[in-house]
Order: sequence, then structure tokens, then C-alpha cells
Amino acid sequence: MKRHSKGTLVLLVCALVVQFMGAGFFIAKILSDVFLFRIPFIPWEMVEVLELMASVGLLFGVASSVTLILMSVRRIDRLSDQITALGGQFQEYIDRQFLEWNLTPTERNVALLAIKGFSNAEIARLRGTTESTVKSQLTSIFRKTGLSSRQQLTTYFIEDLVSTLDQGPQ
Repeated sequence: MKRHSKGTLVLLVCALVVQFMGAGFFIAKILSDVFLFRIPFIPWEMVEVLELMASVGLLFGVASSVTLILMSVRRIDRLSDQITALGGQFQEYIDRQFLEWNLTPTERNVALLAIKGFSNAEIARLRGTTESTVKSQLTSIFRKTGLSSRQQLTTYFIEDLVSTLDQGPQ
């Protein structure tokens, strides 16, 4: 996955260099005015031209900074949309996989709570059953899925999510 385009990086570096040079020039100019010394090797006409160029350079830096910020905001919005879409697709994927494993509605609910990290006691309390019922439902889930623990159940789905994210936008 490409993080930054070469043009964006060049623009960023140019903006930073121009801003740094412009700021350095204005600091030197202010110091020469405060301490009343004249920069001997630069005639006053050239100082005026340099001030104008530094001002334009600083404006270029501001404009490029705004451009980069807007590009970043658009990228964040696009990634947020992708994550939202992926979230919906992920739930659909879990539901399809539960159907493929032939889990009953009760087993699906227990499996989903186990994936979310709830303990057997918490699942029993949420479902209004006993812990032994939850344990037997988890045993049935593990038998049907071919998995042996709630960690494997969670990992099964997380690995698929990570591999989808690694592939990037389609």
C-alpha cells in the first residue's frame, strides 16, 4: 500500500524549505533592525527583493500546507468510509460463516458474545441461562466449527479481517 505520492512529498519538502528560509530571512532582518547593524554584503534594493520573495515563499508554504491538510482530511474521510463499509461486511461475513457451520440461532448468539470477549458467566447472565448451559453450547459450537477454543473462534474472524485490510481498497 502506497503511503504518500512522490509529488506530495516533494511539495511538503519544498514548502518546509521555503518556510524555513523565509522565516530565517525575516528573523535576520528583525535582528539587524533591533541591533542597528546593516548587513554589509546586501544592498538595500536587494533586501527589498528578498523580503518580497520571502513573503511570496511564506504564502506558498501556507498554501501548500492548506493543500496537504485538505488532502489528509479527504484521505481520513475515505478511510473512515472504508472502515464503516468493512464493518458491515464483516458482520455479514460472520453471519454467513455461522450459517455455513449450521449454528442454531442460540449458538450464533453465544458464539458472537464469546467473540466479543464475554466470559461464560457474563454470557449466562445476558442470556438468562446457567453457566453450564453456556459451556455445553460452546462445546457444540466448537464441535460444529472444528475449532477448540474461544481464542481460535475469535482468531478465525480477526485473521480474515486483517487480511481484508491488508489487501486495501478494491
